[in-house]
Amino acid sequence: MKTITKLILTNVAVLLVGLLSVNFFFSIIIDGVYLYNKTFVRIGQPLYRESLPDQESAQQIFRELRQLTKQYVPYMGWSRKPFSGVTTHVDSQHGERMTPHTTNRQSKNIHFFGGSTMWGSGVDDHNTIPAHFHTLHPDYRVYNHAQSGFISRQGLARLVNLVNQSHPMDVIVFYDGCNDPLTLCRSDVSINGHREESKIIQKLEHGWEMPKSLWNSTQKAIQTIFKQGHRPPSRCKDNPDYAKTVATTLVNNWKISKTVAAMNGADFHAILQPVARFGKPNTSYLDEDFDGLEWNAVYPHIQHIKQQENLTWLHDFSDAFDRKEPIYIDLCHVNSLGNEIIAQKISDIISRSKPSS
Repeated sequence: MKTITKLILTNVAVLLVGLLSVNFFFSIIIDGVYLYNKTFVRIGQPLYRESLPDQESAQQIFRELRQLTKQYVPYMGWSRKPFSGVTTHVDSQHGERMTPHTTNRQSKNIHFFGGSTMWGSGVDDHNTIPAHFHTLHPDYRVYNHAQSGFISRQGLARLVNLVNQSHPMDVIVFYDGCNDPLTLCRSDVSINGHREESKIIQKLEHGWEMPKSLWNSTQKAIQTIFKQGHRPPSRCKDNPDYAKTVATTLVNNWKISKTVAAMNGADFHAILQPVARFGKPNTSYLDEDFDGLEWNAVYPHIQHIKQQENLTWLHDFSDAFDRKEPIYIDLCHVNSLGNEIIAQKISDIISRSKPSS
């Protein structure tokens, strides 16, 4: 009996040591990859010469983009951590991208909300949509509240924070459309969720610490390998009713944001942004095979709501890049010319709008 017990305990000990060793090995690999990517930044996407002819500058922009990190922010989910590079600067107070030449001396205040397209992925600080708008309207103090991955609900949360603190505002601009369908159509995200929902749920749920120490890093490595290049199934592609729900949710977030903006006396404009798989832009040079059916399923519902309810404050920019010039860097992000086009269209809208009384 003693021999059998000793044999069992020995095997259990060997198994535990083996699991610990494997888990420790994967922990070293995961941390090593993170440090390597921070030190020797890889460019994870093609830099198309058609849309970004200045390859040296483009390399620097994307190199700094890969170096940015996130921090938790209540209600919003996350923001960027402070960063100061050659092409990109993120402030230390709110984790928001800085717009050059904007000071407190301007007489009006315009606040931009959105995801990475409004934030300015793919361009330097001088060529974001807010920066181009500031060039057209130097009398406005420009705020860029966008964050990569944000959907309209997160923009609403940021707006609520600003109104709660009585932040001065004259004009509010929401620029959405890329992220809401891609995120809310996912099978692992709830209709009021965001892209990091499942990660936060896992962090909050109780789990035994011993299995984590034996398996956590190994599990993470295996999941990374098997999920590489695979998106969660979409609920919008074959379910028109759910696509309509996503569209209605996006428009409702805009409606609520408009009401919140009015509480602070600000004019509100929502913009349905252009995406590469909707409309007729020049995408002949793009080699990405993503079909973009989420946008094709959701966008027509948004356009229908706009027309049916006569929402004059909702502006459809989905055809803004239907032209011959190469504008897209990937399926959502665009070059400086694209941002300049959007800034000019926003300028035209605000110039025609009646100021708030």
